[in-house]
Parts: sequence; structure tokens; C-alpha cells
Amino acid sequence: MRTPNVLLAGLVSLTLVAGACGDDDSTEAGDDPPAGVVDEGGGDLPDRSPDLTGTITAVDAFAPVTEDCVPAEDLPPDGTTSSDDPPTCTPEGIEIAGTVVVEEQPGVQEGRKISYTVTADTALAGDAGGTTVTAFADLAEGQTVDSWVVEGVCAESYPEQCGAEALRVTDP
Repeated sequence: MRTPNVLLAGLVSLTLVAGACGDDDSTEAGDDPPAGVVDEGGGDLPDRSPDLTGTITAVDAFAPVTEDCVPAEDLPPDGTTSSDDPPTCTPEGIEIAGTVVVEEQPGVQEGRKISYTVTADTALAGDAGGTTVTAFADLAEGQTVDSWVVEGVCAESYPEQCGAEALRVTDP
């Protein structure tokens, strides 16, 4: 099935664009984590209103593709793809923790919905049932969150696909 590979490629591309174009003024510098480890929860919350307040309706941890795959640099730039092709390998050093879908009005078609890519640069904050939110693993379906988009980095699909600058759990 080719759809997961296309989604993975989209997430990787979105993350790379977010890293190249994102505004780093709202995060604090820290030591680099060991290779393959996502240092989650770094940085401060933005000094602007949230882009979307809503409910988390899906949480998916990122699983890198490292076996039985083709390195991206080995793919022809104008080549065709099919469901019979092997997946594209996840580039080394990618620091994606996973994705969360935040919906303004869960369960209905109306309202804004954003699928956020959460990376090592995403600021995480708030309280989830007495636990301070500091890691991707602290996020769960049903939590109400304030969320901020990495400025200028969104795919205008439905739901939108954006890099997450920050997520703050407001109601566990």
C-alpha cells in the first residue's frame, strides 16, 4: 500500500521545511540529544494567541522506516511510484515524535481540523490528570489543547497539515 509512504514523505518534507523556515525565537537552545532520540518538550510557548483551541482526536507515534526501504537520494526526481515499490527510508537525524489531530468541533465536518507534526522543537506544556506535560507520550485523545502552528508551514488540505510550534493541554 503506497498511502502510508506518501504520508510519511509528506511528514518528513513538512518537518524539513519547518526546520528551514521556522522561527526559532520562541525556543531555548539546549544540548543535542543522542542520535535517534527525540528531546521533546523544549522551548517556551509563543507570545501570541493560539492558532487553534480544540480536542485531540488522534495521537500517532512516529515509527521511522529503516529496513527494506530505498534511500531518498536513490530515487529519481521525476520517477513514477506505485504500491509495488518499497517505502522510502526515513532520513537520519529526523526528530519527529509523532502526529496529533486537533479538532475545533470533534465529530462533525464543520470547524477547523489540524494534523500537527510534533518534533523535538515543539514546546509542550500543561497538565494532564495531575501530570505535567513534557513529552509526546503525555498527549492523549480527548484532551483539550491550545495549539500553535509553526508560522508559514501548513499544507492546505482537510484536515490541514502543519508543524506544531507548541501544544498546551488545558483540560485532561
